[in-house]
Amino acid sequence: MHVTQSAHDLADQNLIEAIREHARWQAPCESVEESGLLMVAGANAFPAAFRNCMARLDSAVSPREALDRARDFFGRRGRGYTVMLRDSRDADLDQALRSSGLTPSAAVPCMLIECPLPEPAIPPGVRVEPFRELRHVRDAVEINAQAYEVLKLPAAEARVYFGRPEALLSSRVAGFVAYRGTQAVSTALTIFSGRSAGVYWVGTAGAAQRTGLGEICTRLATNAGFQHGASVVTLQATPFGEPLYRKLGYRTYDRLRRYRPPASSA
Repeated sequence: MHVTQSAHDLADQNLIEAIREHARWQAPCESVEESGLLMVAGANAFPAAFRNCMARLDSAVSPREALDRARDFFGRRGRGYTVMLRDSRDADLDQALRSSGLTPSAAVPCMLIECPLPEPAIPPGVRVEPFRELRHVRDAVEINAQAYEVLKLPAAEARVYFGRPEALLSSRVAGFVAYRGTQAVSTALTIFSGRSAGVYWVGTAGAAQRTGLGEICTRLATNAGFQHGASVVTLQATPFGEPLYRKLGYRTYDRLRRYRPPASSA
């Protein structure tokens, strides 16, 4: 099925909003958005996407200017960073980075869906609770601290993204935690951005993987976006999650590449 440009644009807008939202969750964090670039210096120097990163908002900003400004911004703060670029919008930036001898540290599919999913059946012994209290956010953080280690994100660094857990109880975010008995075992959250929404931080604790709980949380998070008024819900798929998202009806509209230029001093 052909993906309309408007759906593509809406999904891309949510990716950018997700960078801003992750900055709101970290403490301390410095987010600067000016002259066509968004740059975030997060809670520590770990050079990861959504932590210390740059994204180009305006394709009129040349690759040389974008990279020079990022090098200056992060160099003055004494830290490395990740350049986040999209194939459809940043081909010139991608070429400039490759020409300098860099290769992407990651390349993941950007996916979207344009209609709600059937509500999931909750199996006996399992309950799903929305983010209403800080304990829900903290349970979700601990699930993902374990789940994302397989993607080489250390548990301690996963927790750093959520230095202000109360910020995830805002009207900009919805989240879900699945419990088996008293044990928190799976989670997903949704970031709202007007006519689009995005699913992030889908994770399942090791002992509960391959039990369908991740799919349940993903369905709920997806539908939360549509219930909030979105016409498009998007996500960036990990290699482990992509088969599930395809099964649910998500389709690829772009590819997100991440580069990590060497740290330098300005």
